[in-house]
Amino acid sequence: MIAEGCLVKSKAIRGTVGAIIPYNERVCAITAGHVIRYGNGAVGTKVVVDGYESTVVRLLNDYDLALIEVSSQHATLSAIGRACFGPAELITYDRRIACRVIDTGRNLNRFAFPCANMPSPGDSGAPILQKGEVIGLLSSVLYNNCTGLGISSEVFGNPSRLR
Repeated sequence: MIAEGCLVKSKAIRGTVGAIIPYNERVCAITAGHVIRYGNGAVGTKVVVDGYESTVVRLLNDYDLALIEVSSQHATLSAIGRACFGPAELITYDRRIACRVIDTGRNLNRFAFPCANMPSPGDSGAPILQKGEVIGLLSSVLYNNCTGLGISSEVFGNPSRLR
């Protein structure tokens, strides 16, 4: 299950949770790190995830990733997959956007979006899915060529990379 519809609030900044993962014997929601930093958040900042108070436990600036501890009673771990070239879907808090994986990498994936249906500012951290699995989190959008960059599941799906 993905964290569809979960919102992060830090000083009135809204973002979308991209996935729920295990992390150091915790259950954590993940989103783009710049969403938390833009809201003047840091490790220890209290945020609201899907209506429940939660705490930012780690910011990985090298990957633009934030980990937010959530209650395991209110969260289901996401299915994490690997990106492959072809169709995918970005899921924001209010819509689904078809896209295509056009490049894969160890840290980042690149996606092509329909120019008439681009992600919006505020969609950072939203999950990108292929075959029902989270393969990346939206990090940035390039409106001039209708593409975007996403944090690869190679980062957040690999616990050794999150140390």
